[in-house]
Amino acid sequence: MRYIGSKVLLLEQIEKIIKDKAVGANSFCDIFSGTSTVARYFKKDFEIISNDLLHLSFVLQKAIIENAEYPKFKNIINYLGKDPFDYLNDLEINLSMIQSTPFIYENYSPNTKSDRQYFSNENALRIDYFRQTIEEWKENNLLEDNEYYYLLAGLIEAIPFVSNIAGTYGAYLKHWDSRALKRLELIKLETVSNNKNNQSFNKDSNELIKEIKGDILYIDPPYNKRQYAPNYHVLETISRYDNPVITGVTGMRPYKELKSKYCVAKDVLNSFTDLIKNANFKHIIFSYSTEGIMSIEEIENVLKKHGIKESYQLTKIPYRRYKHRAGDVEHDLHELLFYIEKEVKC
Repeated sequence: MRYIGSKVLLLEQIEKIIKDKAVGANSFCDIFSGTSTVARYFKKDFEIISNDLLHLSFVLQKAIIENAEYPKFKNIINYLGKDPFDYLNDLEINLSMIQSTPFIYENYSPNTKSDRQYFSNENALRIDYFRQTIEEWKENNLLEDNEYYYLLAGLIEAIPFVSNIAGTYGAYLKHWDSRALKRLELIKLETVSNNKNNQSFNKDSNELIKEIKGDILYIDPPYNKRQYAPNYHVLETISRYDNPVITGVTGMRPYKELKSKYCVAKDVLNSFTDLIKNANFKHIIFSYSTEGIMSIEEIENVLKKHGIKESYQLTKIPYRRYKHRAGDVEHDLHELLFYIEKEVKC
């Protein structure tokens, strides 16, 4: 899935720090998990705790972090006579098949009720039918919890491949991209077994940190004023499927409760300090950007105040060079990886 701030390119650097600093560690917490890229990568090596405030992220975590294998789908296969992915993907959907209000079709595809064109009519109907059917199967006890989240994650992962957007859901394209005209099909996600008790949460990170402990804590919060919730509001609505009151040209759902203090200049330093102070983890790895709201000096001061000063380490990773708008000054943008060791509570 295309996602702001994905850390795919940092995985090897994070792994290098772990191999150098955290020999013998057994657990890894990805407390701002997003699409769970980092948690997925390290699941092969550690017991995983993952978390994110967005429900769409929680669904992906439940599917990939907690599932050790492709779900058996015993009850639903007995009911359908075939695998639920194959069953849904093979269906031809029309409006008469939708039992409840087709919320996505009515609000995010062009029709008599909406001018928005996030999805083609066909794909919007498929999203509504798939989402309602998955919920119905769950309510009728045809799906176990792990199967429910796996199916739902297969839908969420598939949607960006047919979305008529440039990158995020903050806006839709005024013309139809060829990708958006393809037919939506659920994606079977890869699972990894590590024979450990992996856990996923859907909580505020600063609250969750008071309830958990472990060996390695990886922190990857938003680093600028751009909130994640409005940029992924359509996926969040599909994930929750709660028929929210939406507003504006883009059909934005309310997101007050999903706003991150890490995107607010007056709040971010206090929130970061609180997180580090309450972290009961021996090894802390914090990723940020030189474009971030907090300065390197502010981050260093917080880490050294609540960690072992002598263990502090900063790795700067060149990301790209760009010119100032005036065109006469070049700037270097770096990804930053901070490390500090903490004294853990028993």
